[in-house]
Formats: sequence, C-alpha cells, structure tokens
Amino acid sequence: MKIDDLVEDIFSKKSIFEKEVLDVVREHDRLEIINILSVSIVRDILKEHLDFGHIQDLSDFTLEPVVNIIFKEIANEWIAYATEILSCSREFALEVLQLGRNAKFLHFLADDYARHCKHTIYEEIADSFIDLLASMDRKSKKVMLVNAVIHSDLIANRSMLGINSFEQLHKCIINAKNLKNIELTKLQNKLSDILKELSDNATNPERRELLSSVLKQYERKNEEMREQKLEAFDPTLQRVKRAIENALKNGAYSL
Repeated sequence: MKIDDLVEDIFSKKSIFEKEVLDVVREHDRLEIINILSVSIVRDILKEHLDFGHIQDLSDFTLEPVVNIIFKEIANEWIAYATEILSCSREFALEVLQLGRNAKFLHFLADDYARHCKHTIYEEIADSFIDLLASMDRKSKKVMLVNAVIHSDLIANRSMLGINSFEQLHKCIINAKNLKNIELTKLQNKLSDILKELSDNATNPERRELLSSVLKQYERKNEEMREQKLEAFDPTLQRVKRAIENALKNGAYSL
C-alpha cells in the first residue's frame, strides 16, 4: 500500500488510528493510556495548574488547557509512529497533521479522550489536595491556599461537611497518619515475629512451611497498607475528596 493511502486509512477511523498509532487493541489498553495520560497531565504537564502541591494561588487552577494537551500528546504519538514505524520524515508527519480533515480527526479524538480521562483527572486533582495536606505543617506557606480551596466552589457544602479552616483538616491528617502508622506497626511486629520464628532452628518443618505461607500473606498486607491512601483512615478527608471530585464533575471547573 502506498504511504499516502496508508495514512488516509489510519486517519479514516478511530479504531484504526488507535490500533496502529496508540497500540490500543482492547478496552484494557485504552484504560491504561487514559490512566497514564491523566496522571501525567495533573502531576507533570499541567502541575502548576492542577496539582495542589505545585499550585501557588487558587487563581492558577484551570482545566482549560487539558484538551489541547491531549491533542498534542496524540499528535506526538503520530509523529513518533510516522518517523519510527513508517520511516517518514518529521516534515511529512507534520504536513499530514496540517491537513484540515486530519486535524479535525485528531481534535475529535482528543475530545473523546478528554471525556474518558476527566474522571481520572478529577480524582488525581483531589488526591493532590490530600497529598498537599499530608505534606504541610501549621507554618506552611500553603495554609492560605488550603483555606482558599475550603472557601471556594471546590468544596461547595463545607458547612454541611463541618469544614471551615486548614486547622480542622490538619487535625484530620494527623489523625489519619497516626492510625495508618498504628496499623503498619502492628503488621511489622507480626512480620518480625514470623521471621524470628522462621530463623529459629528449633522450628519444625511443618511449622516452618505454615509460617512461610503466613509470611507471604503479611508481606502482601503490609504492602497494601503502605499503599493505602490517608483518606481511608479519616471520614472527613473522604468527604473532602468526594466534595472536590463532585465539584469538578458538576461545577464551573468541569471539562
């Protein structure tokens, strides 16, 4: 097939473009791309606008560039595919994108991926707010930012949630950290006891086999506990995260 015909075929249908350029064959592949793209957008590409750990002032918060960023990321994937797989020049790959029908196709695809990404992006933004709280103390320069978020449309029902200041959320974070540390300490003590018994030469083979199996279970539990998010240990933090996600889904900030 001639290169022009191949390019026309690739840009003729979403499923063909996804399969050839984005390596999307199954829904699982698409979900994996959406997750990676969402995290990258919030935590890296647009971190000064979406990640509360990097936002300096609430006025910097905006979702407006998201669709354009997704368009650029997909366009870059096309350029990489054209140059590396089709052995085309970068100039040719860019010319393909400049054709009206192809640019329109890519904008449609970017809009579609933005719709699929938005819920993961909203969750990642809400996670970044909890992460910010977890990194702060009472003297942090970000206290003003947290208070601005609390009194913004991002937490619309703060009176119902009983949240009015950074101090309240700071207490919740401290409580959550303490509870998580307690659970981790319990698991680590249990692991130490198991390892101690396993290293004891007096432990019989049957008991050793059982302990080896139990050890794997507790190692898994320990890893899962380390990965557990702080809001899992405090209902107020859960409500705050849910409030931010709902505000992003339904409010003025939504994609």
